[in-house]
Amino acid sequence: MIKFFSSIRRNFLSEGKTAKYLKYAIGEIVLVVIGILIAISLNNSNQQKNLKENVDNQLSLLRQSVYRDSLSFSGLIQYNTKQANNLKRLIQLMHTPMDEENCKEFVTNYNQLIEVRTNIADRSIYDEMVNSGAYSKIEEQTLKSQIANYYQLSAHFDEIIWMYVKDFRAFNNKVSMDGTISLAYLDENLTISEKERCAYFNILLQNEEKKIMLENLFYSGISTYEQINNLYSVLIHRVMTGLPEHIE
Repeated sequence: MIKFFSSIRRNFLSEGKTAKYLKYAIGEIVLVVIGILIAISLNNSNQQKNLKENVDNQLSLLRQSVYRDSLSFSGLIQYNTKQANNLKRLIQLMHTPMDEENCKEFVTNYNQLIEVRTNIADRSIYDEMVNSGAYSKIEEQTLKSQIANYYQLSAHFDEIIWMYVKDFRAFNNKVSMDGTISLAYLDENLTISEKERCAYFNILLQNEEKKIMLENLFYSGISTYEQINNLYSVLIHRVMTGLPEHIE
């Protein structure tokens, strides 16, 4: 083909047909440019297709990651529900005569409040998408926002639970430091008679200021655990609904 066009050019020049040659040359250039533009267009189209496939594949992997998170979070939600129920029972016990049986239950439930169980979402796929630029290529803005909210809020929920437990521990330190009650009476392993233990708890609960502080702390904990459970469920449902199940 190149030899054919070269032959035509030589014929035009040898016959002195410069004007015709220029027209031919311009036409040849136009054809070359059109060919280049078509090639670029096809290349861009292939790149866009490959990019979309990559983003879709990453979203599919992200869905699997969120699903695994949901299995872990289901255990956390059960734990949070248990803690909220413990707090509700403690409030009931606060307004019940503190006999030995109630005192023992109060101490058991009370000590469980200083335990912490948290679960942070696995960010590895999400971070990879952000770093590679795949996340910015997600076309559906609603889904994009839901994904970002999921990872940001799940970490924030963790912090909220830690803050509540720290507040609870701070209350324990306060009542021990001001001499209201010794933390030894909260230790189930110490050989203290239930009668003696209950006597000290009654001292704590008869202090109206401390009783109100403790009750408010319990109500705050119930609200914290229940709201976080509800938000976890909503966040996971929204993200799972928006993400593709599989790629054909």
